[in-house]
Amino acid sequence: MSRINRRSFLKATGATGLAVGLAGCTGGLGGGGSDNTFEQVGLTAYVRGGAWITAYIEAAEFYAEDLGIELDVRPNQQSAQKQVQDIRDFTNQGYDGIIAGIWSTGAAESAIDEAIEAGVPVFATNADTSSSEIPMYVGFSNYDGGAQCAEAMLSSLEEQRGDQDEWRVLNVRGIQGNQSANQRSQGFLDVMNEQDKVTVLDTINGEYARDVAQSTSQEWINANEVPDGIYSGNLSMGLGVVQALRNLDLAVPKSDEDHIILTQMDGSPEVNPLVSEGLIDAAADQPNYFYNPIAMEYMRQYVESGQDESVIPEVGSTVTPEDFSIEPGQHKGVELWSEPIWAPGEMREQNGHPWFRTNSILITEENADQPFLWGNVWG
Repeated sequence: MSRINRRSFLKATGATGLAVGLAGCTGGLGGGGSDNTFEQVGLTAYVRGGAWITAYIEAAEFYAEDLGIELDVRPNQQSAQKQVQDIRDFTNQGYDGIIAGIWSTGAAESAIDEAIEAGVPVFATNADTSSSEIPMYVGFSNYDGGAQCAEAMLSSLEEQRGDQDEWRVLNVRGIQGNQSANQRSQGFLDVMNEQDKVTVLDTINGEYARDVAQSTSQEWINANEVPDGIYSGNLSMGLGVVQALRNLDLAVPKSDEDHIILTQMDGSPEVNPLVSEGLIDAAADQPNYFYNPIAMEYMRQYVESGQDESVIPEVGSTVTPEDFSIEPGQHKGVELWSEPIWAPGEMREQNGHPWFRTNSILITEENADQPFLWGNVWG
């Protein structure tokens, strides 16, 4: 049964006919959603990577606690096969819904489609699936984040090195072939390549790793020249670049005329103080602790409505805090989710399904100490 036909079918039959109708399409119902209850959710995600992923996972646990639902978190252990098995387990055990932070874009598609056909909705967060069947994906735009970092670098170059005829910049990108790494790099390059005054000296691969970015950028500078600016595609690589500059006695703040403009993706407990000090000029940060609560809230509405697609905002619309909100809760010693830094949410289409594209936050000296930044909560 196709996604469109299935959704039309669900609308026509309503909640009371869900179990019977889906049994006719799939040979049985996994148990999710047949009585419109929302009590048990499975979360399959990558759970290694320090404070960033801890914030992403813990926020889901906190919001589930606030909603009074059971959340079963399954680490995928960086294995697409493990993630597929976990999705099938959630389906077979009749969970009311599944949230998936996808490890391999296409590998889990069949398991996700099977879950949906069995009546168990799957929402993706942080990393998208190639399945066109899911009701929603929640995450920011890697491409836009890269472009935002480029714009911030141009602003700093103009302010600090405006008297130069040419600005030479270096691009430190993530793993070759990785979708998010490609998008973050391309967003930066597309903005820079439009500037007559900018020369992109090179793109080097930091492999999303702090030690690799440190060694490769240090070796590149030693063999070539000191750039005016360096862009890093994630927080680990950005910290690696800072260490490389320290090793080369080139790490100085914005107040020094020899300062190298640094912009990067992601804030963190380590990055935010470096922005405050003026060593890093700007970081495009994600509202990562909102991703799973947003998905969970829309999933709750979706399940309780009998999987009525009208609860999902239409592609092309803009979602504001007046339209949708996450109820704040006391966690980690703060009132979590009190500042809607995800907003506005732009509803787009990606991989054939709706994408709730959250906003990103540019961290600068002016806001680096703000309590709404995840790195200042999970520090």
